[in-house]
Amino acid sequence: MEFLPAVYKSAALGDTLAYSRKVGSMQRPKNRQEARLQDLIVSAKQLNIHVRMEKLLREAGYRAHSGRCRVKGQELIVIDRDIPLGDQIEFLTNELAGRRA
Repeated sequence: MEFLPAVYKSAALGDTLAYSRKVGSMQRPKNRQEARLQDLIVSAKQLNIHVRMEKLLREAGYRAHSGRCRVKGQELIVIDRDIPLGDQIEFLTNELAGRRA
Protein backbone atom coordinates (compact mmCIF):
# COMPACT_ATOMS: atom_id res chain seq x y z
CA MET A 1 0.00 0.00 0.00
CA GLU A 2 1.38 3.36 -1.02
CA PHE A 3 1.74 6.11 1.57
CA LEU A 4 0.38 9.52 0.55
CA PRO A 5 0.56 12.60 2.74
CA ALA A 6 -2.82 13.73 4.06
CA VAL A 7 -2.85 16.70 1.68
CA TYR A 8 -3.32 14.26 -1.22
CA LYS A 9 -6.08 12.30 0.50
CA SER A 10 -8.57 15.17 0.46
CA ALA A 11 -11.93 14.98 -1.28
CA ALA A 12 -12.13 15.00 -5.04
CA LEU A 13 -12.24 18.40 -6.73
CA GLY A 14 -15.93 18.02 -7.50
CA ASP A 15 -16.71 17.38 -3.84
CA THR A 16 -14.80 20.50 -2.86
CA LEU A 17 -16.64 22.59 -5.45
CA ALA A 18 -19.96 21.28 -4.18
CA TYR A 19 -18.91 22.14 -0.64
CA SER A 20 -17.98 25.70 -1.61
CA ARG A 21 -21.39 26.14 -3.26
CA LYS A 22 -23.11 24.72 -0.17
CA VAL A 23 -21.25 27.11 2.12
CA GLY A 24 -22.44 29.99 -0.07
CA SER A 25 -20.83 33.35 -0.39
CA MET A 26 -17.92 34.22 1.81
CA GLN A 27 -18.40 35.78 5.20
CA ARG A 28 -17.93 39.50 5.56
CA PRO A 29 -14.27 40.48 5.76
CA LYS A 30 -12.87 41.63 9.08
CA ASN A 31 -10.37 44.04 7.57
CA ARG A 32 -9.19 45.57 4.30
CA GLN A 33 -6.69 42.80 3.55
CA GLU A 34 -9.35 40.12 3.93
CA ALA A 35 -11.65 42.15 1.67
CA ARG A 36 -8.87 42.39 -0.94
CA LEU A 37 -8.26 38.64 -0.79
CA GLN A 38 -11.97 37.94 -1.22
CA ASP A 39 -12.09 40.31 -4.22
CA LEU A 40 -9.19 38.43 -5.79
CA ILE A 41 -10.93 35.09 -5.22
CA VAL A 42 -14.06 36.46 -6.92
CA SER A 43 -11.90 37.64 -9.84
CA ALA A 44 -10.41 34.15 -10.09
CA LYS A 45 -13.89 32.59 -10.20
CA GLN A 46 -14.79 34.95 -13.06
CA LEU A 47 -11.78 33.55 -14.91
CA ASN A 48 -13.03 30.01 -14.16
CA ILE A 49 -10.20 29.36 -11.69
CA HIS A 50 -11.04 27.64 -8.42
CA VAL A 51 -9.12 28.92 -5.37
CA ARG A 52 -8.67 26.79 -2.26
CA MET A 53 -7.14 27.79 1.05
CA GLU A 54 -5.44 24.72 2.48
CA LYS A 55 -3.25 23.86 5.42
CA LEU A 56 -0.30 22.52 3.47
CA LEU A 57 1.43 19.81 5.46
CA ARG A 58 5.16 19.82 5.88
CA GLU A 59 7.13 16.64 6.38
CA ALA A 60 10.82 15.96 6.77
CA GLY A 61 12.51 16.27 3.41
CA TYR A 62 10.08 18.58 1.62
CA ARG A 63 8.24 21.83 2.05
CA ALA A 64 4.87 22.31 0.38
CA HIS A 65 3.97 25.77 -0.87
CA SER A 66 1.16 27.57 -2.64
CA GLY A 67 0.80 26.81 -6.32
CA ARG A 68 -1.33 26.37 -9.39
CA CYS A 69 -2.36 23.20 -11.20
CA ARG A 70 -5.10 21.65 -13.30
CA VAL A 71 -7.30 18.89 -11.87
CA LYS A 72 -9.71 17.10 -14.21
CA GLY A 73 -9.55 20.04 -16.61
CA GLN A 74 -10.31 22.63 -13.91
CA GLU A 75 -7.67 25.24 -13.10
CA LEU A 76 -6.93 25.29 -9.40
CA ILE A 77 -4.89 27.61 -7.21
CA VAL A 78 -4.02 26.26 -3.77
CA ILE A 79 -2.93 28.84 -1.21
CA ASP A 80 -1.24 27.94 2.06
CA ARG A 81 -3.59 29.33 4.69
CA ASP A 82 -0.78 29.49 7.27
CA ILE A 83 1.24 32.14 5.41
CA PRO A 84 0.61 35.80 6.26
CA LEU A 85 -2.43 37.40 4.63
CA GLY A 86 -0.27 39.87 2.73
CA ASP A 87 1.70 36.99 1.19
CA GLN A 88 -1.56 35.24 0.21
CA ILE A 89 -2.73 38.41 -1.54
CA GLU A 90 0.61 38.87 -3.29
CA PHE A 91 0.67 35.25 -4.48
CA LEU A 92 -2.90 35.31 -5.82
CA THR A 93 -2.36 38.70 -7.47
CA ASN A 94 0.72 37.39 -9.27
CA GLU A 95 -1.07 34.21 -10.38
CA LEU A 96 -4.02 36.14 -11.77
CA ALA A 97 -1.76 38.70 -13.46
CA GLY A 98 0.13 35.84 -15.13
CA ARG A 99 -3.17 34.39 -16.40
CA ARG A 100 -4.30 37.67 -17.98
CA ALA A 101 -0.95 38.38 -19.64
